Amino acid sequence: MNISGNWNYKEDFEYGVSIGNVKLFQKESKVSGEFSFIEKVNNNDTDDYELDILEKVEGYLVKDKLLLESISVVAKSKGIVVEYLPNNFELHIVSDTKIVGSTYDSDTVCGVFVMDKIL
Repeated sequence: MNISGNWNYKEDFEYGVSIGNVKLFQKESKVSGEFSFIEKVNNNDTDDYELDILEKVEGYLVKDKLLLESISVVAKSKGIVVEYLPNNFELHIVSDTKIVGSTYDSDTVCGVFVMDKIL
């Protein structure tokens, strides 16, 4: 199975949601790609904010499991670059058009996501 292509991305995490797109490129078992998404953070009623994130990743596909590590990330809030912890991604390929998985960062913030292939 080749997972190269464009995917819709939706993640729920303990502080909010992320919605965007993913481009994946697969050559044999090596996979690279780019997550581009808006992260809507809900700390409380007065501290809600959005981040625009571009995260480049690399990793390997073994059977139906894909492990990706962030190799670079740029996050912006209202057009200003802000600090953002890179993610690790653990993905499970459900079908040719659906991937589910989880993310975590060094601050132990975790999320679960679904990716649907854009045909």
